[in-house]
Amino acid sequence: MVIADDHPVYREGLARNWEADPRITVIGVAADGVAALTAIREERPEVAVVDLRLPEIDGMQVVEVLTAEKAPTSILILTAFMDSATVYRAFAKGAKGFLEKSASFAEITTAVLTIGAGGTVISPFAQEVLADEIRARQINEERPSLTVRELEIVKLAADGYSAQRIASELHVSLATVKSHLQHVYEKLGVSDRASAVAQAIRRGLLS
Repeated sequence: MVIADDHPVYREGLARNWEADPRITVIGVAADGVAALTAIREERPEVAVVDLRLPEIDGMQVVEVLTAEKAPTSILILTAFMDSATVYRAFAKGAKGFLEKSASFAEITTAVLTIGAGGTVISPFAQEVLADEIRARQINEERPSLTVRELEIVKLAADGYSAQRIASELHVSLATVKSHLQHVYEKLGVSDRASAVAQAIRRGLLS
């Protein structure tokens, strides 16, 4: 077992508690993402507990790199920060478990043993937000894509341009810009510019 967390009290607390559990042996600890990768590559543990927000490189990047390298280590993400897109991305990148840091030590231990045995663990709350994300992505896939002009307008809106400034930039009338924006709202299932920009980013339409 390798533990990667930038909070020493939390990291050392887990390691200390597992000293009394003969089923789990902690063979490495790390305070940042680079050190985590080094420890996991060198020790090749069955399971690593990785915080999502790590210095240097974050936990998501750690998962992505290890998955790409086909490392034998299964990753349990522990985090205080959770949203639907993050949970979806973690499992898409190769994580085998996702728990809140508020989980009890017994819950975390059970998750580690389950993942070590080849299973997958996801907290009830993470299950809910993951389901929401899957449904949202399905709806997005069913909606028509944006036209080139609509995409131009959304990009300018994302840069903070007003509708009038967008019209000037694209050499079209204000009414035309508003018409395009309305079409964008309908396609993305939103009702205002801020939500349209957020949805466009979420769908990877803005680079």
